[in-house]
Amino acid sequence: MPTILYRNDQKISPADVMKIAVYAEHVGRQCYDVFAEDGSRSRSEALSRRARDVSNALDFGDEPYLSLETTKNVLDLRDMVSGMCFDRFGERGHMGKTMDLLGMARDVDDVLDKLVVYHLSPEEMQEAEAAWAHEGQFFPKDRR
Repeated sequence: MPTILYRNDQKISPADVMKIAVYAEHVGRQCYDVFAEDGSRSRSEALSRRARDVSNALDFGDEPYLSLETTKNVLDLRDMVSGMCFDRFGERGHMGKTMDLLGMARDVDDVLDKLVVYHLSPEEMQEAEAAWAHEGQFFPKDRR
């Protein structure tokens, strides 16, 4: 598990805060993470609470600052949504993530890059490099 360091010298804008707000709003209204055998779906209390906590804690001022707790809440929400949380549903139980949700998640990741720094131990770095090498074999080779 990487060590996460939180930055005190945040360089975020009101637009960055709005990206997080839009994401939390979408998740709180459109995403589901509990699925029943009969095909019904619902939102867990944990997902609802995390989206609500993020929304309620955002600073929309001219010089926004996200507290350590708020940043942790954004990370927790992002981690939960990146797992078994979906906002697109089709026939025969198909579940997926819309391009809108994926784009919002990318925007949130960009904001989080301004708020946190990840440090990997040497063992974690080795594992990550091995995973990247394995995944890299599935990408097309550059043919120059």
